[in-house]
Amino acid sequence: MLKLFPKEYSFYPKTWILPGEMVDFRQQFDSNGNSIGNKIYIIKPDAGCQGRGIFLTRTFDNVPTQENVVAQVYIKKPLLLDGFKFDLRLYCLVSSVRPL
Repeated sequence: MLKLFPKEYSFYPKTWILPGEMVDFRQQFDSNGNSIGNKIYIIKPDAGCQGRGIFLTRTFDNVPTQENVVAQVYIKKPLLLDGFKFDLRLYCLVSSVRPL
């Protein structure tokens, strides 16, 4: 969605789906494998839950190259509620699609 609507999704951290976008993600690191601008990246497995397998890195050497993971620029000061990170989920019930 960020590629289609860059202005509306500018709040979202830069994200790569690896290994499919590995070439683009590798460009975020210098020739020694250190992150450009000393940025921190958060690496999350695609099939994890409750924080298992998530880690932070500043070096490309720590990034798994053969596993399906999501890499994002780490937000150092995220929005917190009562000191906790949170996610927002909306559920809705469609009770009818008439007249359609």
